[in-house]
Amino acid sequence: MNNEKEGKASFFALHHPLYSSQLFTGFGWIIFTLSLSHLLLLAVAFLFFSYKADKEELWLKERYPEYEEYKRRVKKFIPWVY
Repeated sequence: MNNEKEGKASFFALHHPLYSSQLFTGFGWIIFTLSLSHLLLLAVAFLFFSYKADKEELWLKERYPEYEEYKRRVKKFIPWVY
C-alpha cells in the first residue's frame, strides 16, 4: 500500500495490531487465571475479531487495489503465523 500506514512498524508485522493486542492480553489473562470460561470467551473474541477483520479487508481491497499484495506479505493477527 502506498500510504502512510505502510511505514508504521505495527502494520509491518500484522494487519490488525489492536485486535492482536486484545487477543494476546486475553491469552495472558487465561494463563494467569487458568480459567476455562475465559478460554471460551477468548475463542468467541477471536471469531468476532476474525469476522470483523475480514469485513474490513474487503473494504480495503475495494479502496486500495494494492492491498491484496500487502495482505499476502503480512499476516492478520500473529506475526509470521496467521
